[in-house]
Amino acid sequence: MLKPMDVPVKAGVEETRLRILGAAREVYAERGSRGTTTREVADRAGVNEATLFRHFGTKGHLLSAMLDHFSASPALPALLDEVRAAGPIEEQLRRLGAGAIEQLKRKEDLIKVSMAEEFTNPEGSTCAWQAQAAARAALKGYMQEKVDAGELHGNPEMLARIFMSFFFAYVMARKLWTAPDVSPDQAIATMVDIFLNGARAR
Repeated sequence: MLKPMDVPVKAGVEETRLRILGAAREVYAERGSRGTTTREVADRAGVNEATLFRHFGTKGHLLSAMLDHFSASPALPALLDEVRAAGPIEEQLRRLGAGAIEQLKRKEDLIKVSMAEEFTNPEGSTCAWQAQAAARAALKGYMQEKVDAGELHGNPEMLARIFMSFFFAYVMARKLWTAPDVSPDQAIATMVDIFLNGARAR
């Protein structure tokens, strides 16, 4: 059984760990995995390197823990449960598109570094894609339901990939979409329209 005095200590340990992970994300986003040093992460977190190593062991473990902590998000899979009751398929897909954009924007820095490291350091880029893979798997299940119900046609895996690609491009290639006369809602509606024009069952 925990003594009352143990709780603040454990809370302090977790707070330090989270501070180190936050600092690691900042440095990683600026320099990539090869340019990230444990000394700079420790300095930015306000701890010494010995504390960092006590929590994570190695730089590799630190980066893996950071990517796992900030990339693992059930946002889109959880949104699917709400979306199913949102009315017609157009509205469901618009809500999914808005959710995908929100999730991608939260991880934009990690995704950019992972894309840059895709060929030079494949191991360093793997974790940042885990949330997107989980989202695609959940979306594939949703697309399968719509195909089975006769609302969409096509391969559910490909439908999920194509749908996600619209919103990935919207966030990661934002300059192509920047226009004073196009609001995010208009962009989402247009992308859903294009998707349904090709995928709606006839």
